[in-house]
Amino acid sequence: MDRHHFLSALLLTIVVALPAQGAVDDARAKGLKWLVQTQKGDGSFSGLQGLEVQATAATVDALLAGGMSKSPQYGRALSWLANAPGSSVDARAWQAAALAAAGRDATAVAGTLRDERNTSAAKAGSISTGNTALWGPFPGYAASFPDTALAFGALRSAGVSYTNDTTELTVTVLCHTLPDQLTASPWNGSWPYALPQNGQPTHAVNGSLAATALTLFELKKQRQAGRFLSGSACSKTSPSAIDTAMASAKTWLIAQANADGGFAERNPQSGTLEVSSPTASALAVRALALFAAEGDSAATTAVTNARNWLADQQNPDGSWRGDPFVTARVLAAFPAAAGAQIADADNDGLPDVVEQQLGTQTAVADAQGSLATNGNAQAGLTATSFSAAGTLGQPFAYALSASGGTGPFTYARTGGALPPGLTLAANGQITGTPTSTGSYAFDYEVTDATGATTLVIGRIDVAEVVASSGGDADVPIPAWALLALGGALLTAIRRKAAC
Repeated sequence: MDRHHFLSALLLTIVVALPAQGAVDDARAKGLKWLVQTQKGDGSFSGLQGLEVQATAATVDALLAGGMSKSPQYGRALSWLANAPGSSVDARAWQAAALAAAGRDATAVAGTLRDERNTSAAKAGSISTGNTALWGPFPGYAASFPDTALAFGALRSAGVSYTNDTTELTVTVLCHTLPDQLTASPWNGSWPYALPQNGQPTHAVNGSLAATALTLFELKKQRQAGRFLSGSACSKTSPSAIDTAMASAKTWLIAQANADGGFAERNPQSGTLEVSSPTASALAVRALALFAAEGDSAATTAVTNARNWLADQQNPDGSWRGDPFVTARVLAAFPAAAGAQIADADNDGLPDVVEQQLGTQTAVADAQGSLATNGNAQAGLTATSFSAAGTLGQPFAYALSASGGTGPFTYARTGGALPPGLTLAANGQITGTPTSTGSYAFDYEVTDATGATTLVIGRIDVAEVVASSGGDADVPIPAWALLALGGALLTAIRRKAAC
């Protein structure tokens, strides 16, 4: 190839590549804007009935990846999620994983999952026991592969351990997950939703993209964490058998992409690939991105194509399918925002690209104005987070308040950090003089007279003193002085007009 053709080809590659990344960045900003506008006053997100915990957990992941961890929207969502009463296994699992990713204490939620595991497996007319840990959709239900993968992920993310936990994980994988991986075309390499049982209908026996993506993701994460013990069980040896199973699952998962780049489930009866779906694509990207990060070229291509397809599927309002869970899962499947995508000129927690979509001012700290006011808070269950601003070297005072319950209330910090120089009293008064600038996030617990507690997440931003051109700190003009100046100016204008 001569120099002219080489440069032309290179230029064409750059021209083709740039819009794809730009499309993803633009889609991310629009999607985050939609989530900001969709958040309920109590901090939660709701789409389909009963999926509030899953939707809010997914949104926490999306806001974190979108560079919005300092926004009041993120704080509210975390505050609600920390107190949410997840009931299903997948709700608790997503909840624990999101809290852990945000650096919050998820041990209580994950500990509940640990205690709800099945230590025996009902499969194909028999019950096996011994060193197993399996979960179904709800506590006590028959085991399923997606719920088991999600629960193991919650324990891993939250750092919850228990006696014999690694052995249980390894035996579960070697004796149940791997033996039940399908081998017949077109399902070879996939996992079905549930463990095999006698008399199951065809659609329950065949493979599922969601089950395969969730299982593959967790196997890879556990393998990276070195959690699988070396050894054998059920005629399989760890970790070599696990690596072989993952390779097969990855190949199958990549093959579930349509020509448009989006991923889809296969029809459980006919085995044909269905129309591409945003949720299926997001779950596939979540798993395959782990392999792409290690330089796997096939996974990298599949992930890139899927992300571009997802960007093209965005609704004009910024959502995907008008649903917070779907929208947030898609946003979490995009690359984490970086560079100009996280620039925040006014330091209010909303990136400039999101504020431009919202139509708010990038030079004015107005993120609080985008919060919904329909509180929908429940006493003892949810609490709205707060953010306050202080100035370096100047006295600070802020009184915390309770959103429900029976007074009197007591307050105690449980995590994070207050700005140096400030202290929290038991009556909720935060006082002192900040000695360092920066944003300080912390958790505090409110206890009412009955002993009921609520976890709340707050943030205090400490800024430098803003100096005037003369070097002295600006002094805010009182409202009465502004009125007087306005009146004097109006009088002067009228006199000039009369001359």
